[in-house]
Amino acid sequence: MMKAVENTPSDRSLRPPPLIDDADENAAGERPVVLIVDDSADNLLALEAMLRCDDFVIATALSGRAALDILLAHHVAVAIIDVQMPEMDGFELATLMRGVEKTRDVPIVFVTAGSRETSRMFKGYEVGAVDYLWKPIDEQILRSKVDVFVRLERQRQQLLQAERMREMFVAILGHDLRNPLQGIKTATERTMRLTQDEEARKTLESIRQSGDRMARMIAQILDVTQMRAGAGLTIRRAPTELSLVVEQIVDEFSAHRRLLRVEYSGDTRGVWDADRLLQLVSNLVGNAVEHGPPGGHVHVRVDGRAPAWVKFEVHNGGCGLPKQLRDVLFEPFRSGDRTRGLGLGLFICKQIVEAHGGAIDVESTDETGTAIRISLPRRHADDAPLPAPLASGRSPQASAAAGPSPITETRRVILLIDDDVGVRESLELALMLEGFTVVAAADGDGAAARIVDERVAPDLIVSDFFLRKSATGSQVVMRLRELLNRDAPAIILTGGGSLVPAHRTALANSVRLGKPVEIEQLTRTIYDLLSRATPD
Repeated sequence: MMKAVENTPSDRSLRPPPLIDDADENAAGERPVVLIVDDSADNLLALEAMLRCDDFVIATALSGRAALDILLAHHVAVAIIDVQMPEMDGFELATLMRGVEKTRDVPIVFVTAGSRETSRMFKGYEVGAVDYLWKPIDEQILRSKVDVFVRLERQRQQLLQAERMREMFVAILGHDLRNPLQGIKTATERTMRLTQDEEARKTLESIRQSGDRMARMIAQILDVTQMRAGAGLTIRRAPTELSLVVEQIVDEFSAHRRLLRVEYSGDTRGVWDADRLLQLVSNLVGNAVEHGPPGGHVHVRVDGRAPAWVKFEVHNGGCGLPKQLRDVLFEPFRSGDRTRGLGLGLFICKQIVEAHGGAIDVESTDETGTAIRISLPRRHADDAPLPAPLASGRSPQASAAAGPSPITETRRVILLIDDDVGVRESLELALMLEGFTVVAAADGDGAAARIVDERVAPDLIVSDFFLRKSATGSQVVMRLRELLNRDAPAIILTGGGSLVPAHRTALANSVRLGKPVEIEQLTRTIYDLLSRATPD
């Protein structure tokens, strides 16, 4: 049965219809929303009667302003908008919708009693209309058009839900993989220190390198998951010296030390995220060593002669990159050799550089080899001025990075909290071999019991961030500090990587370290925190 609605005046009081009520709001979370906008209450009622069904929620608005409120509050599958309205006509409303990110892609179907002049239709399409309906409206045509957009919206919601589930799965998997990996790396490092058998050490070194590779892959997956969620990379700026970052990476490539040629010039200080720069430099140097010709040198240059920028370059010889690879070098999953990694390293490098406001490019020929060049601004407008360099040429942070001398007075007590028994036992043994007295607990309640019932007074607390049976590690540390009546230094270990915002682990007199943590790094951090608490 065909029905028609005329846009006729009505004596009815034009009372603005309410927004979606609580019951409909819950339904709107699962059912698409169809918005109808018309300045005639009679027309709204007629259109709503034509479309009413259980497949979607109908929202109505008597004006453009009321429509914008609904559009900003809900995800709308399609907006059916009358062109001729007072104060704000349909074209003006469409223009405003296209200027707001949330409403930019909402399909618009214009309803009009006006002429079908081509120029007027083009004006509607220019402001974002996908279709027109002329009054009187054919019910079957209206329902058919709305059904198409409702199906598209339902498919979009299903895709978004699948994407959220996939990202959640990746994040949980990345965290849970880091716990057994922590145990493997800790046991490997401990055994390498104890054994003198050269063949055994080679085998252990191979295990350690494989563990490092897996840790990098997990970190890359978590970084990409965060970026796909729209959060971007987490950057924590602090005064940093790039030359010391490079030195640390060169030390990690000790097996290839003879191949590396490192040059520094000028002032290499800036306000950057030191951890991200370590990730950046490690990736670039590792790629250059791995993909360079056998026995060929890798040149690393840090140029700090410019007042506002520091330039960094990694250059190896050999054949240049194929043009088709150069064009996609910084795109994800586009690595030329997937057997060596996930194809995410250079993509993340580009994100790190751009998050600092810098630029990255590549130059590659068969004659000169491949060079990746980076320019980093020393600081942003809202950064504090850089401290003056020390007499040694090193910044205060650089001196701290060198690590304090181990504290050798009485054996220090470490309270270790981790709900993964393998990680807890491996870290406990490793720290005991480093000369600490270790008291372990599986959760916050267990740690509190050790302090209250056993009179344990730890010098430092090491806690995992994700604890299944209690609050987060940061919250547990705050509770334990209350019991101790002092701000005991703390280290928060997290396998969540950049997916855990910095503010969730931020505590005074504490340091955040990612899993799997190197025992040497953990020990150095413990000594650093304890030295700060030790009176001169």
